[in-house]
Amino acid sequence: MSDVLLAALGLAARYRHREVFHDVSFELGGGQVLGIIGPNGAGKTTLLRVIAGLLAPCEGEVRVRGMPPRQAMAAGANLAYFAGEFTLPGSVRACEWGSLATGGAITPERRRIRTLSRGTRQLLGLRTVLSRPHLGLLVLDEPWEALDVDGSRWLSRTLEAKRDRGAAVVLTSHDPHDLGGICDLYLFLVSKRATLFRAHELSTAGPVTAAVLAAILERLQVDATMPLRAVSDTLSVSA
Repeated sequence: MSDVLLAALGLAARYRHREVFHDVSFELGGGQVLGIIGPNGAGKTTLLRVIAGLLAPCEGEVRVRGMPPRQAMAAGANLAYFAGEFTLPGSVRACEWGSLATGGAITPERRRIRTLSRGTRQLLGLRTVLSRPHLGLLVLDEPWEALDVDGSRWLSRTLEAKRDRGAAVVLTSHDPHDLGGICDLYLFLVSKRATLFRAHELSTAGPVTAAVLAAILERLQVDATMPLRAVSDTLSVSA
């Protein structure tokens, strides 16, 4: 494995008295992709906010190059976070937002962001974030949401290029089809519990398929505490 760029150590999060997840741990090196899969409401967005340093965990810690996320960014770590088109400033013109965020035009579109279609807003946000050079860590929440076929293909190619240049990438999705075959690690977040697999544990004959990921997710939703042996049985059945 490459040098550890991102480490999560025993993370737990709660909203008031409700536990969102507990005991989330993983290590991610440069040039690796982690896919976080779980149903809507499983805590994927909360986990990404903790990873990005926007939310403090109730337990555990996150380290980016050995430092807390905000300290790492202050020390020069180039971290990009995008949580969907709704986070963009709706009153700003699309062409101005690219220039404000990156110093260069992303689109000639002069309409205000709130007047664009949902997919166009999503693509504008992703292009703005991913156009930054020398990215070290990308943290993207449901990045394929609302994209059309062309936008989805562009995103997949761009993420592969960033990974090949040494960036570490963290992605979430509730749809296994988004993440099949592109990740080095898969973290399933179901019923407050995290189950982590390396891609080679799920497939020895090629890329991990969406069917395999969907089978594991379905099995975990039936019994989130099932032993890893049962997961292996699931893979044998779905292969």
